[in-house]
Amino acid sequence: MKFLTSFRLSFIFLIFQFILFQSLYGANRYEIPPGVHYHRFASLVEGPEASWVNPAALGYYRTISAQITGEIYDGSFGHNWGFNTVGDGVGISYRHLNDFEGAKYNEYIFGLGLRVNYGIYVGGSYRYVKDGPIALDGTHNWNIGLLVRQNPKLYMAAVFSNLNREEIAGEQTDIEQLYSISGMPFGRYLMVSAEMSLSVKQSISGARKVYGAEFYPSPGIIGYINFDNDENYELGIRVNLTSYFVGLQSRLASGGVHHGTSLTAGVVSDPQPSIIRPPGKYKK
Repeated sequence: MKFLTSFRLSFIFLIFQFILFQSLYGANRYEIPPGVHYHRFASLVEGPEASWVNPAALGYYRTISAQITGEIYDGSFGHNWGFNTVGDGVGISYRHLNDFEGAKYNEYIFGLGLRVNYGIYVGGSYRYVKDGPIALDGTHNWNIGLLVRQNPKLYMAAVFSNLNREEIAGEQTDIEQLYSISGMPFGRYLMVSAEMSLSVKQSISGARKVYGAEFYPSPGIIGYINFDNDENYELGIRVNLTSYFVGLQSRLASGGVHHGTSLTAGVVSDPQPSIIRPPGKYKK
């Protein structure tokens, strides 16, 4: 059984690598604009956030859940916003940016995920940009993801996006690759993560690297901090209220320059760790 599991995992990686290296000569990058969506690690993500991070996580997280997010940016609130919902391996995400490079930006993501073996999940998603600046307007791309959670204290993930190498300005863009790992080396109150993303034409030295820590000080409260090699930072907190949750995520650049704060509210169908723990409900 262990041999079979290892073989299947190796086979999945080989398929991903085969697809990846069919396009080693991409011309440029297909870069998703920032805003509303905050950073979550592909190896750690659960819930509605999986829609835009790693479609394989849709196969792991089966609970029906939805969230709406509004962004505070440049003195305004709600001009940029998004909605995400997941359940039973399916995820849908919508994001609106009021002014990205002088144009309104509307993005849709549809994803599917499933379990292929114990602790191994795969998924795929489709992103369509209905409106945007000329370079992105009407573009679309296909993405696939892998999530491995066979050890409760060590998670790994890989995501390959823009598999169709969408054309921008008449040139094909590169396939993008992301590798993520999360672990609990110091006990159940702290999860640390590291992630690397780059196109197939970049060397590892040119990759974007993100590091983070997630804290669980009490049931129903999650705090986290992320930072990358360009000195961008993100601070956030989530509070669970039985079947509901609220969250706040702020993005800062070097020197404390504010790059937006996302306010999130959501609902889940199943009990979750909560700061409110009535009798008979979920207990950690």
